Amino acid sequence: MTERWAPLSEREGNAPELLRDQVSDGLEGPLRAWLVRALKELGSTITRVAVRLDFAFYSVDESDEDNEVFQLAYGPTRDQLWDVADAVLNLLPSGGWERARPTPDMDRVTVALTVMGSLPDIRFRVPLEKLFDDARAAYTIRSDGRALVRRVDPAVGATVEEALKAADQPERGSASRHLRQATSLAYALNPDPVKAYSEAIKAVECTLHDTIQPNNRKATLGTMKGELPQLQNKLRSAITGPNGTEGLETALKMMTLLWEGQTSRHGARDQTRDETPEAARMAVHLAATLVQWFASGAIGRV
Repeated sequence: MTERWAPLSEREGNAPELLRDQVSDGLEGPLRAWLVRALKELGSTITRVAVRLDFAFYSVDESDEDNEVFQLAYGPTRDQLWDVADAVLNLLPSGGWERARPTPDMDRVTVALTVMGSLPDIRFRVPLEKLFDDARAAYTIRSDGRALVRRVDPAVGATVEEALKAADQPERGSASRHLRQATSLAYALNPDPVKAYSEAIKAVECTLHDTIQPNNRKATLGTMKGELPQLQNKLRSAITGPNGTEGLETALKMMTLLWEGQTSRHGARDQTRDETPEAARMAVHLAATLVQWFASGAIGRV
């Protein structure tokens, strides 16, 4: 995938790169035109798009087969276009999106089969992704091609990927699945921050369990952060610091912040508050770092 285009002034550092949460003036027309083409591809399934978006078609001449297409493409407000595109992507057939693209090492038969299976991706998802890149949109197409997601900062994305690779081992349980789910929920077009935060904690719990409390079947992040100070002499950190304990102390502070920052976990006399999208994304960043540290052995048993 090529690097996203940016104006010369931004590339030379004269202005910050700004991703656009709103459909920009330049993107609106091409995006509506893309919707016309994609909605025609859906055929009768277009009704499901309307139902999902609670969009009511007005009465038209039944002989005009394309009228509902144009209603859905040009009827929604600019702010609603993200949701329309998201719903259409979910219903368009896919050959696997990013995994289905031909590679140089494929033989001709495999390339032909791959291209045939990927035609909806090549015809619709590839040009849509290019539109979003050129418009510097805050959203892009999810890795499975079925939804829009908020763009992840490249540095954060790299950290998450490294954590997922490190956690792909039996003793880390379902850490990879939980971290992937947390990232997906936190960066979705319509994020679920409460669930994303919860999944981030589960990813850390799965990863740390074998290192900190392997014999406690009911271990939680709360019990493990309480146990960690008692294991100072049994754990090592790749970075120790001047006193030899700063690495473990930093991990403990991160665990505590992640655990105590989730106020929606339990009911109490005081009002609980749901986690915000910003808090959920921060939780994913914390979780990815902790998962990578413990799963890779940067912090582990002596």
